[in-house]
Amino acid sequence: MDDIPMAAEDGLWLRIDRATNVLGIVSVLWTATPVEPVALRRVLSERVVDPHPVFRHRPVLDGGWLPAGTWEEDPDFDLDRHLRVESLPPGRPDAALQERVGQLRSTPLDLSRPPWSVHLLQGHGEGSAVVVRAHHALADGVRMIRLLLALLDPLPGASADARPVATHGMDDVVADLLDGLRHPWRSLGAGLRLTVSALNTALDTVEILGWVNPRTAWTGPPGRDKTAAWSEEIPLDLLAGLAHEDGATVNDVCLALLGGAVARAHESELNGPTPSNLAWMVPVNLDPLEAGPPERLGNHFALVLVVLPLRGPFRARLAEVHARVERIRHSWEPALTHGLQQLIGRAPDPVAGAVSDHLANKAIGVVTNVPGPRTRMALAGAEVTGIVGWAPCSADQVLTACIVSYAGGVRIGFGVDRCRVGDARVLVSALREELAAVVRDHRPTHRSPATGSATTPARSTR
Repeated sequence: MDDIPMAAEDGLWLRIDRATNVLGIVSVLWTATPVEPVALRRVLSERVVDPHPVFRHRPVLDGGWLPAGTWEEDPDFDLDRHLRVESLPPGRPDAALQERVGQLRSTPLDLSRPPWSVHLLQGHGEGSAVVVRAHHALADGVRMIRLLLALLDPLPGASADARPVATHGMDDVVADLLDGLRHPWRSLGAGLRLTVSALNTALDTVEILGWVNPRTAWTGPPGRDKTAAWSEEIPLDLLAGLAHEDGATVNDVCLALLGGAVARAHESELNGPTPSNLAWMVPVNLDPLEAGPPERLGNHFALVLVVLPLRGPFRARLAEVHARVERIRHSWEPALTHGLQQLIGRAPDPVAGAVSDHLANKAIGVVTNVPGPRTRMALAGAEVTGIVGWAPCSADQVLTACIVSYAGGVRIGFGVDRCRVGDARVLVSALREELAAVVRDHRPTHRSPATGSATTPARSTR
């Protein structure tokens, strides 16, 4: 099998990898019944390794001044080396799983082999848990999650309904220009959209260049140890009801809740002043939105800076989040930042490292939003009961958060640096308190489209 050329965009993630922030994408799912190792191995072989030969290759970077790299076939490739079967300690299965995920997030991937692994953890209650790790150089988070979902099958008697994976969409300047040229009567609307996008882009650029995250007790170089935890399932109807009242989106609601949770955790653990705003890096999908496995891997996404409010009433924070996200969505910031990522990927190591760290350190961390299947799915015949997954942090970032929807529910997960932030469960507890306070104060009702009956939001508990 021939070597595979490595795109500069992919090689960048290898060059900025470090022991204190391992650039691995980590996904976790758990099942109602045990997953058989032989069945999981067959699914991995048929749906991951065989269709995507890069999973048989290891990365090789040229040590020269200008970046270059290839994916070199591993002559000793053995799928069993990448699929590892373990047993969780008895008792408190969720805590044991979260502890193991934290350990895996702390562990560098072996770059002398294809940099990915699947850990089948037996003894998670009555079922199993599966942790998938892959280096960011193999694929971006959107493509890796699509690949993970491609391992799943509909339950017997159900139809597959996996919505496309994305975070935020963006305006298409080329489409607007072509629309105006082909249909002159639409040129006014296209011109207005282009003007709005240009103004928003200018505002976003000024904000990015000038933004410096306020210092907190979490600020500083991270350590090697990481922790991970996630919420119980939050009903999607609850979040949709909160969003509907203000003309916002479910994503806006989750980001507003996330900001409130960070503020609560910061105040309760540190007894110090909480800043009004903190910036996060948010991945934006640049691929056409399609369900199913990706046709190719590698990286094709943009990172945008989103400033989230932490203090103030929930409704005010929600309105602010919605306005900020809409401004980015109707701008060319994703296209510009993607172009900048490509330039950094082609720069010499000292320049690439310095610029990448400077931009990354404008944010406390990364937050992703992954819409998953709308119906229950199965992995190797075992029903999947929950999914979470994180993008990695880089430079001195200390917190990664994920918002993952699955089968009518949403989970919000946290991966944090133990040295700077501590135990991720503190953030989960703060999120639970924030959600309970919002429900208590607003109590939205949402009419279920399936039954036509009004439903009262339930509180998320651990």
